[in-house]
Amino acid sequence: MTAPDGSAWLVAAYSGCLVVVAYSFDLLARRVAKRSQAWRNGSFTYHPDHDAWVCPEDQWLWPTTFDPEQRTMRYRAKPSVCNSCPVKKDCTSSAHGREVVREVDPWPHSEAGRFHRGIACAIAVVALLLPVGLLVGMHGPAEVLLLGLTAVGVALCGLPLAAHLWQAPTGFPEHVPQQVGTSPDLEAVVDRYATRWGFTRPRQEEQT
Repeated sequence: MTAPDGSAWLVAAYSGCLVVVAYSFDLLARRVAKRSQAWRNGSFTYHPDHDAWVCPEDQWLWPTTFDPEQRTMRYRAKPSVCNSCPVKKDCTSSAHGREVVREVDPWPHSEAGRFHRGIACAIAVVALLLPVGLLVGMHGPAEVLLLGLTAVGVALCGLPLAAHLWQAPTGFPEHVPQQVGTSPDLEAVVDRYATRWGFTRPRQEEQT
């Protein structure tokens, strides 16, 4: 059996590189999402055993509503506590208490996770189509073997990326009311500032 044609080797190498790109893109997106979430929540600490957050001033934020479309949970502190807090100006502009939003699904089942995982899967599909497409025009046993093994390897490597999307969580928390989108009554309550910005204790207070 003669050696595979150079184009077959090139396609095999390119497909392997695309698989690496797909996983690298997914990993980078995961890290960016994690850092973004930590930045938005600032110094707030989530306690999964209570399904609640604790702010740097040791006050609790409890779940208020759940959005089944965005699959996000909203947590809010008591307005009376936040409005009398000495660091309120550094934490929130809302008079209804500080709010924190948490995505209830782990990566990649969150909205951003599904989007970036979809891109990674698309790259993996391109990596699979390249050797399969070249197989149509090549009939030598060496090329068929090389491209066939490449296609199988790419498919096995890309399967975990798609499998996580197929196993998306369902259902919703039953201990909080559902709220789809933003109703006119809720618009005045939603703390836009708090959902986007975290709180970090001022340096002077950290040193004392």
